[in-house]
Amino acid sequence: MIGRTLIFAIAVVCGLCTTLPLVAQDYAGQADLDKAIDLKLDAESMEDLGKVAELCESALEKGLHQEDQVFAKQLLTSVRYQRADAMAKGILEEAQQRKDWKDLRDRAVAEVDKGLKFDDTVGMLYFLKARLLMLPDGDKEEAKKSIEKAVELLKESGEYHAKALVVSVAFTQDPEKQLELLSQAIKSDPNNVDAYRLRGILYLQEEKFEDALADLKMVTEQLAPGDLTSLQAYAEAFAKIGKFDEALATVNKIIQADPNAAMGYLLRARLKIMSGDLDAGIEDLDQVLVRQPRSVPALLMRASLYIEKEDFPAALRDVERALAADSGNAQALLLRASLNAQEGKYPEAIRDFEALLIRDASNVNIRLQLGSLYQLDKRPRKAVEIFDSILKEHPDNINALRGKGDALLSYGKHAEAVEAYETALKIEADETGGTLNNLAWVLATSPYDEVRNGDKALEYGVKACEATDYKQAHILSTLAAAHAEKGDFEAARKWSKEAVKLAGDDDSAAEIRDHLKTELSAYEKNEAWREIQNTKEGGTMETIAGPASEVKEKLKAAKKDSDEKASETKMPEPAPDMDPVS
Repeated sequence: MIGRTLIFAIAVVCGLCTTLPLVAQDYAGQADLDKAIDLKLDAESMEDLGKVAELCESALEKGLHQEDQVFAKQLLTSVRYQRADAMAKGILEEAQQRKDWKDLRDRAVAEVDKGLKFDDTVGMLYFLKARLLMLPDGDKEEAKKSIEKAVELLKESGEYHAKALVVSVAFTQDPEKQLELLSQAIKSDPNNVDAYRLRGILYLQEEKFEDALADLKMVTEQLAPGDLTSLQAYAEAFAKIGKFDEALATVNKIIQADPNAAMGYLLRARLKIMSGDLDAGIEDLDQVLVRQPRSVPALLMRASLYIEKEDFPAALRDVERALAADSGNAQALLLRASLNAQEGKYPEAIRDFEALLIRDASNVNIRLQLGSLYQLDKRPRKAVEIFDSILKEHPDNINALRGKGDALLSYGKHAEAVEAYETALKIEADETGGTLNNLAWVLATSPYDEVRNGDKALEYGVKACEATDYKQAHILSTLAAAHAEKGDFEAARKWSKEAVKLAGDDDSAAEIRDHLKTELSAYEKNEAWREIQNTKEGGTMETIAGPASEVKEKLKAAKKDSDEKASETKMPEPAPDMDPVS
């Protein structure tokens, strides 16, 4: 028989509170309970604690006085929690994750469940169970139920109630509900760092910058001055409201805390870029790359700055370094493709976009850009193939329709190009005038009688000019061609002269100016303009253009030449005395 005073002392040591009997009676399980208490006082290992739990279970099964039952259950759940908590630390707190962590998690949850079997009012057991089940491949529904139970049972515990509320935030996607839970946590424990930090970051995401600054100031200046996550968010909040000096001062604290860490310089680079100081941003990125030469974010950020400064070789060097570190990085592939396309290296750009398409075959934007690159690389039929694949899935995609029309024009498919352009215009008005201009041009200048339509050409030509305020030379040229197709050569000459004037006198515009003058000379002879292109896949672009009468003769000659070449390549008829080939 154990004395009342000793039992009370043990209860205090174990962190338990219970009302004990003034007079104890002998019950069959009393001996096991006494052994459990003695072993608990001397326990040095997980095995010892396991034996304490088993003795408590045995005592309860054999029978105890009612109030000793309460004590035994409290001791039992305390021990089960200790064991489960020790296992959980092996998963949640160790610097290196154990390979057997899932097995350890299962054992810890089993310990929790054994404790709850005897006392399902222990909030800390539910709290621990929720944290364990929230790990990868855990039972998220059971975790949600457990954390809700923990919040309910720990309501009066202050610190642990706050912790449970913070964890419960993970089970709702509603920002207002999340803010409410974090506010409750701060009310339960005004010193809970996690609650202030998370609420500050959430306020930042919701663009409630003043509220974010208040919470993050509490963390960075009072509760956890060295907390890097909070300092980073604090700096970002200052930057969002344009207080770059305060933001930089905050980031400087991060750098001062660890001058050898790259993160502070990366943050400061972003802030300097936001403030418009590109050179200072590059200097800080240089510091990042001294410390982390293979930092892909820093390399790509610096490459973007070099592009903005039009230092394209330096940008390409950084992109290549980023791809050496991460060969499949989508942003790096996009940047390299853009740089190569800008230099006219279309095959290289196409290779990068094809690699991106392998990773994300359904990405419409990548496919659109790839189609445009095929067109620039003089592979219009391949471009049409790409655009058609998009239109099969998205018939109303304006960019695919316009791209298809442009590609079709470049190898003489005028009727099909007109259809693509007109479909695009039915779906969406053309605010820039590009589609209107191309459609008007082909309707005015196509050598195919069945394609040309002077009335429509003039209608679309006027709209294209209006969209560009009559300030684009090539669009005025289209308007002139439309008037010529309708036989109004006076108007054609007027707008053609305006187009020549708009082209200017610069040497850089000499080619377009000379072409426009050639068009004007046709109108001065009262002849309409005709034009057709034929781009050989991956090869040269052949253009037949000029006054209508000349183009007609050129096309006849071209057809005759083509027919003769086709005749020459036919298989010769076998001689009468030749034996058939078996």
